[in-house]
Order: sequence, then C-alpha cells, then structure tokens
Amino acid sequence: MGSFCSTHPTSKTDLSRLAYLASPNMKSKSLLLLLGFLVFSLHAQALELSLKLYPALSRVDGGDLNRNIQGWKSYLEDRNQSPYSLNYNLKELHGFWGFGAELAYVLSSRLSLALGIEFLTGQTEGKILSSLSKQENYFNSPEDFGTIFSDEQSSQQPKYRLQSIPLTLTIYYYFPIVTRLNFFLGCGAGYYWARTVYRENYKYNFDYRDEKNLSGSLVEFIDRYSSSGTYSEKTSSGAFGLQAKGGLEIKIRKRFHLILEAQIRRISFSGWKGKKSDKYTWSHTWGYWGAYSDSGSVEEVDEGKVWMAEFRSDETGKSYPRLVFSEQEPSSPLYSKAKLAKISLNGFSLRLGIRIYL
Repeated sequence: MGSFCSTHPTSKTDLSRLAYLASPNMKSKSLLLLLGFLVFSLHAQALELSLKLYPALSRVDGGDLNRNIQGWKSYLEDRNQSPYSLNYNLKELHGFWGFGAELAYVLSSRLSLALGIEFLTGQTEGKILSSLSKQENYFNSPEDFGTIFSDEQSSQQPKYRLQSIPLTLTIYYYFPIVTRLNFFLGCGAGYYWARTVYRENYKYNFDYRDEKNLSGSLVEFIDRYSSSGTYSEKTSSGAFGLQAKGGLEIKIRKRFHLILEAQIRRISFSGWKGKKSDKYTWSHTWGYWGAYSDSGSVEEVDEGKVWMAEFRSDETGKSYPRLVFSEQEPSSPLYSKAKLAKISLNGFSLRLGIRIYL
C-alpha cells in the first residue's frame, strides 16, 4: 500500500480512479462545479459592494498658474498710462467641475474601503486689448522738420484649460445618527494625471510714419508691420495627493442611498513637460513712400518644460511672476529666480451623488 503523501499510484485501483478523473465526462463536471463555485463566490462578494456616482464642484488654489495670470494683469495695469490704453478681462482659474465613480467594499457595519476615479476640468479665458498712439513734432533745422505718427495695436485671446484624472483609495468610517441617516468620515491618497492646454489667438499691428519736410519738399518714411496667429502649449504631469472628506448618507431604499459630501484635497504638480507651437502670418512695408514690402508665414514647434520666473520690466521698473516655456532654465537678463513651475489643485469640493449597494 502506498504512502498517504505519495503522488504516484501504487495499485490497479488507484490507476482506475485516475483514469476516471481524467475522463472527458469528469472534466466537464469539474468545470461546471468550478464555474458554479465562482458564480456563488462573486454573488456573495457582490452583496458587500457598493457603487457611488456623483458630480462635483471644486474651488482650487491653482498655484503658479494663477500667479502667472495675476502677474500679467499687474504688469499691464502698471503700463496702462498715457499714451498706452488697456482693456483686460482675464480672470484667475479657481472653479472646476467634475464627475466621479467609486467602488467600495464593506468591511464591517462601520468600515468600508473604496477605489475611486474622477475627471476634473477647469477653464478660464478672456481678452486683452492694448493700444499706443502718439504724435510728435520735431525740428532739427529750417530744412529738416516734420511730424512722427506712431500707432500700435495688439489683441490677445488667452485660454487656459487644466484637466486631471485622479485614481484614489479611501477608507471610510460611519457614525449612525438615526435609522436612515449616517455621518461618515474618510481619508486616503491617490495618483493624479494632469495636463494643461494654453491657447492664444493674437493680432499685432504697428504703423510708423515720418512726414518730413526736407528743404521744402514733403517726404514720407513708412514702417508698417502686422502679424496674426495662434500660439499654444500642451504639457502634462503626474503626482501623488491626499484627500479627506466627510458627509451624510441618507437611506432612500434598501440598496439606494443619497450622498452629500465635502472633500479637502492636497495635490501639487511639478515637472510639467510638453510641446509648444507658434503659427502665424506676417507682412512688412517700409522705406520712403513704402517702397519695400515683404510677407510670409511661420510655424515654430519646440519641446520643453514650464518654468516660473520673475520678469523684470524696463518700462515699469518692477518684477512680475511669469510662466516661461523653455527646454532649459531661462537665462535671459529679463528673467531671474527661475524654478520649475508648480500648479496645484489644493482646495475643496462639494458633491451630491447616489450610492447603490450591489
């Protein structure tokens, strides 16, 4: 007789049993039995699962993205004095909307563990109009005098969009209040994928005319330039973040609950990388009576990172925070204190959703 632990048959009976177990009929029965066990197990586990669906409204800090918008506003306002004229209406990016789903496993009557995914998006856009108009008379001699006219017009339509997809893990603890009402607290962490898209349509016109009187003869020198195009940046980043939340769960039916929730989020992205492109057309006319002219179209594409630097303006004598897209750290005399930009989604959100117990 063979050993109990032996893996080899030691008798004719053992061989017969193995042959039976290996038969097609027994294989089918074993497979059906295994499938039945899996279905039963999944059904039993499904009773411990719940699915939460919700829309969300968020207010976030924005980090260096909003510092850049504020920096541009301050610079243009400081420059907005005669002979300049300015109209600026670009607002900072704080408001976000989103939609999410969360699959939770009930550990006990008080505890549950949830895996969630969410889509967040925020956008701000505006228009910036700037103009400069000057007229200056000059007198060099009775044979050389005249009037210079200069007119400069620029129009920009900037648009920022920030999107993120967080994958989160949260543990919840429930405090029963009354039969159909629970208060809960949750905390956890997640990984966030994010991307920014900046797009700006722009136009620029410069018109310079020098009407000279040379020894009684009128001569006009012209320098006229115009361009229009679209500039864009697309960058992405990823980072780990933390979240804490609290709210109320109201039982409407046995498996259908209403959720009211508030969440605080801490997440900051750095190391933004991507591409920029600048596509525009231009025309230039210059010389006495506009004797020369040229025109063309240009498309420039480059890769790099997003930096936050201090921009020094010779016109105002002040420095302003500004985002700079560059492959290397900006080293121009105009920029100082450059570092990799940090854009954050730090803030809070309100959610009104439903929870379905499966």
